[in-house]
Amino acid sequence: MKKYIVIILLSLATAGCQSTSEIKEVVNQTNYTIEESALENNSGAIVIDKLEGNFYYTGTDYDDFLLGNAYHKIRFTAHPGDKSITVTTRTMQQSWINADSVSIYIGKTKIIDKSGFNRHTNTSIVDGGSSSNTVYTHEYFDNIISIDNAKLLASSDNDLITLRFHTKQGYVDEKVHPLAGKGGLEEVVELLGATSLVKM
Repeated sequence: MKKYIVIILLSLATAGCQSTSEIKEVVNQTNYTIEESALENNSGAIVIDKLEGNFYYTGTDYDDFLLGNAYHKIRFTAHPGDKSITVTTRTMQQSWINADSVSIYIGKTKIIDKSGFNRHTNTSIVDGGSSSNTVYTHEYFDNIISIDNAKLLASSDNDLITLRFHTKQGYVDEKVHPLAGKGGLEEVVELLGATSLVKM
C-alpha cells in the first residue's frame, strides 16, 4: 500500500512538468543553444511553447514548495538573446494603494528609481478558516534592469531588499519574505548567461 501511495505522490508532483528532453527538442528548433549543465540544473525556469517552437526564462524570489505563489514579490523574465532582464514587482495589501511607480533598493543603493510600465492589478482571497477570509489587492509593475543589477538583486540578503511603491500621497515599503530563497531569480540570470546563438 505504501508503495502505491509513493507512486501516486510522485505522479502528482511531476504532473504538468516538462522534461529536459522536451526542452531540448524546442530549443533545437531555434537559433539558440543552452549550455548542458545550465539546462539540466535550471530546467524549472525554462518555459517552452511547442506550438510556436520558442522558449523563455522566468523565476521568482521564493521557493514554491516552501511558500506558495501567494508570497512572491519579485519575478525575473528574459528571452534568449536579451541583454537585460524584466523585473516584475508586486505589492500585496488589504486595500488599494494605487501606486504609480516603484523603486528598488538594496540597502540604501537604489537600482530602480520611481519607474514602471505594464502596470496591472488583481485580487485574491485567502481562506481564514473558521474566522474569516481576507481579500488582498495585488499591484504589479514591470521594469527593465541590467544583468549586473539582476545578479546583485538575486544574490542580496533578503533583509537588504526594499520595494518602495510610490503613490500620490507618499509611498508604501515592502520586503521580500524572510524565507525566500530567490533561487528562481538566480536560475534566470544563469540561464541567460548560458544561452548563445548557434553559429551558422
